[in-house]
Amino acid sequence: MSNLSNYDLNHRVIQIFERSSNEYVDIREVKEISTSIKIKDDEIKLRNGEKEGVSIRILKNGSWGFASGRNLEELAKKAEKLAGIVKGNTRLPEIKPIKERITAKKDDLSIEEKVKILLDAKKEMTQKEITNRIVGLTEKFIIKKFYSSEGSEIIQEQAYSYLSVQAIGKNEQVQIAHQRKSSVEGFDKINPYKVAQDASKKLKRILNASLPHKGKFTVVFDPEMTGVLSHEAVGHACEGDSIVKGESILRGKVGERIGNEIVTIADDPTAKDFGFYFYDDDGVKGKRTTLIEEGILKNYLLSRGTAQKLGMEVNGHARADGYDAFPIVRMSNTYFQPGKSSKEDVFDIKNGIYLVGMRGGSVDTVSGGFMFKAEEAFEIENGEPGKALRDVTIIGNVLEVMKNVEVVGKDFATSPGICGKNGQEAPVSDGGPHIQVKGVSIG
Repeated sequence: MSNLSNYDLNHRVIQIFERSSNEYVDIREVKEISTSIKIKDDEIKLRNGEKEGVSIRILKNGSWGFASGRNLEELAKKAEKLAGIVKGNTRLPEIKPIKERITAKKDDLSIEEKVKILLDAKKEMTQKEITNRIVGLTEKFIIKKFYSSEGSEIIQEQAYSYLSVQAIGKNEQVQIAHQRKSSVEGFDKINPYKVAQDASKKLKRILNASLPHKGKFTVVFDPEMTGVLSHEAVGHACEGDSIVKGESILRGKVGERIGNEIVTIADDPTAKDFGFYFYDDDGVKGKRTTLIEEGILKNYLLSRGTAQKLGMEVNGHARADGYDAFPIVRMSNTYFQPGKSSKEDVFDIKNGIYLVGMRGGSVDTVSGGFMFKAEEAFEIENGEPGKALRDVTIIGNVLEVMKNVEVVGKDFATSPGICGKNGQEAPVSDGGPHIQVKGVSIG
């Protein structure tokens, strides 16, 4: 990558730190090997790629200098020049230096074998209503090296597989049924045939569904929609950079009740899900962080810099999208924790709506307002899901919804996704149980 040995990289960090009045220096060297397979009907597209390089951060006079590329010597000069041009207020809390090497598993299947499996999976989408079938697999193997002037030396490998299946059909308009599955332990842990079958069945239900009535309803969120609520409405509002900038409705509310006592939400990079990692890009060990506990706001997601500014304990949530991106506060695996109620209790509603899957949406962290579109929905009558609905949109406010959670199931499931923020992407997952929420506006 930079064509320097681990010793040379570490020695260079110390040299740059000791020169002038630098307060802190770190170097990240990243190599990313990716494979993409996309099958659309009878067309197959394959793409292989490698992305590698090195970046350096220098903290001086409370301000960062950052540069990335291939030539470390030139990058060091550029970062030093940028650091401290304007005096800042960034300080880093002390952490214990880490020296560790972590390896990741690669599966033994060839690209040709994976193409054959995906082609066979595509054949599982047999519904006659389907006009287009799309199966995509993205896999990455990432080697990260991190060295800091504090003495940390972390080499970690990460691997993931992400399968996406789309069944497309048309009634009054084009409808898409989307199913996805991921693994951080190899492609062989994914069942593409079941994913394709589920997408096919889902499309038929969507095509035969009716439009909903507007108004306020008691609703049941399936685990995917519960996860979306946890990620979009709560997780983003708990990101430390939004808190520091005053761009979150949850700023200054730690210790306050913001939800029903049956609401507990946590973010956990240690879970072997799509957002899994050992160490973040600040060189801090990822830590399970409880955001809401029994309705009380307990914590935020923090980088080292935001932790210092907020006077809180760092919890390992700084992530960068490649060597050329500056680490920012991100979620990992964000989960609404299971409760004690049976599924029958969650569905114990005379008249309501069951929301299944996520089709898009938006959230305003400042006001707490959000809009989500469910992929599927069903009328609930006397505790049973019935008539299928489509194009169902819910509108609400995070604080209102958290307080209106009435019943939390004891089941649990998660879904993977790619989260975008400030032009960067990060693999994440979210999930939870079935939950019942009163007074939800259907648009």
